[in-house]
Amino acid sequence: MGVAGVPVSSARARADRVALLATTLGGALEWYDLILYGLFAGTLATLFFPTQHGATGLLLSLGSFGVAFVVRPLGAAWLGAYADRHGRRRALVLSSALMTVGTAMLAGVPTFATIGVWAPVLVVASRLTQGFAAGGEFGSAASMLAERHPERRGFYSAFQWSASGLSVTLAALFSWLLHLVLSDATILSGAWRIPFAFGAIAGPAITWLRLRSDESPEFEAAHDKAPLREILATGKLRLATAIGLVSLGGAASYLNVYMPTYARGALHLGQASSVAGTLVSGVLMILLPPWFAALGDRYGRPRVMAVAALVSGVIVWPLFHVLVTAPSVLRLVLVQATLVLSVYCGYYASLAALFADLFPARNRASAIALSYALGQLAFGGFTPMILSSLVGYFHDPAVPAFYLIGMAMLSLLCLWRVRLHFQT
Repeated sequence: MGVAGVPVSSARARADRVALLATTLGGALEWYDLILYGLFAGTLATLFFPTQHGATGLLLSLGSFGVAFVVRPLGAAWLGAYADRHGRRRALVLSSALMTVGTAMLAGVPTFATIGVWAPVLVVASRLTQGFAAGGEFGSAASMLAERHPERRGFYSAFQWSASGLSVTLAALFSWLLHLVLSDATILSGAWRIPFAFGAIAGPAITWLRLRSDESPEFEAAHDKAPLREILATGKLRLATAIGLVSLGGAASYLNVYMPTYARGALHLGQASSVAGTLVSGVLMILLPPWFAALGDRYGRPRVMAVAALVSGVIVWPLFHVLVTAPSVLRLVLVQATLVLSVYCGYYASLAALFADLFPARNRASAIALSYALGQLAFGGFTPMILSSLVGYFHDPAVPAFYLIGMAMLSLLCLWRVRLHFQT
C-alpha cells in the first residue's frame, strides 16, 4: 500500500517514501529558517537595528522579516520556470542549497556594535537570499507531492503543510528553551545564533536527501519550454484568483509567527510564556493537515475551504476579545490552537491541491510558485509589521481579529470564482 492507502508496487512505494521524506523535511527546514527570524524579531531589533525608540527598531526588524517576501516572486518566477523545464527535483535541490546559504549568513553576521551599518545590510541580504529560495520552494514541492498520486492530491500535498508545522514547532521550541534556560543577557550576547546555526548545519543533509529523490511522474509525461509566457498569456485570471486564495492562510500563518511578539508587547506576557501558543499550534500543524485535506479529496476542496473560511471569520473576534480582556498563557494557547484548526488545517491544507487542479502539469510549478509568492507578499510576510503598526496606532490589541476577518471575506470571494471556473 502507498502512503495514501493506494496499492502500488514496492519499488514505486519506496520511491514515493523517499520523495515524500525529501520534500517534506526540506520544506520543514526552509520554513524553519524563514520563520525563526520572526520569533527572534525583538532580539534582532536590539542587535542589528538599534534606535532611540525601541518600537522603531522593532518595526525595522519586522520590516526586514517582510523583505524576504518582496524577492519571493522573483524566486518563484525563476525557480518555478526551472522546475517546469528541468524537473521538480532539481529545483528543490537548488532551493535547499540557497536557503542554507542565507541562513548561514544570518547565523554568522556581526552585530551593529561590531560593524555598524553593514550589520543590517547583511541581515537584509541574508533575508533576500532566503526569500528567493523560498519563492521557488512551494511551487516545486506542491507539484512534486500533488503529482505522486493525482487521485489523492489533497492528502499527499498536505504533507507540505505538516512540514511547515514541524518548522514552526522546531523554531518555537528553540525559542522557548533558550528563554527558559538562559538569561536575556546571555541570549543577546550570542546564544540567539544557536537555532540559526542548526538550520545552516542541517541544510546540506537535506540537499543530499533531495538529490536521492526521483522525479515527479506527471512532469516526465508533460513539461513546458516557456511556462511563464503561457501562464501570463492565457492564465492571468486563474493566477489572480490563486493569489487571492492565499490571503486568509497567509495572514493567519504569519499572525501565528507574530503572536509571541504580540503577547510580549500588547499583552505583557513573559518571554517563555509568549511562545507557548506557537509551540502547541505547531504540533497541531504537523499532525492534522493531511486528514483535513483528505476531506477535500472526498467532498470537494472549494466546499471544505469555504466552510473553514466562514467559520474562521466568525470566531476570530470573540477569540481575541477573550484574550485581550484577561490575557493569560492558557487563553493565548486557546486562540492560536483554534485559529490553526480552522484556518491552517481546515482552509490552508487543501490549497496546494486546489492549485494543482487549477493549473496544468506543463506549467504547474511556475504557476503555483508565482501565485503563492505574490499572495504571501501581499498578505503574509508584512503581516507582523502591519499588525504591530495597527495595534500601536489604534491602541487596540484586538486589531488582528479585524484584519483576519477581511482576509476571510476575500478568500470566500476567490473560492466563489474557483467554483465558476470548474463549472465552465
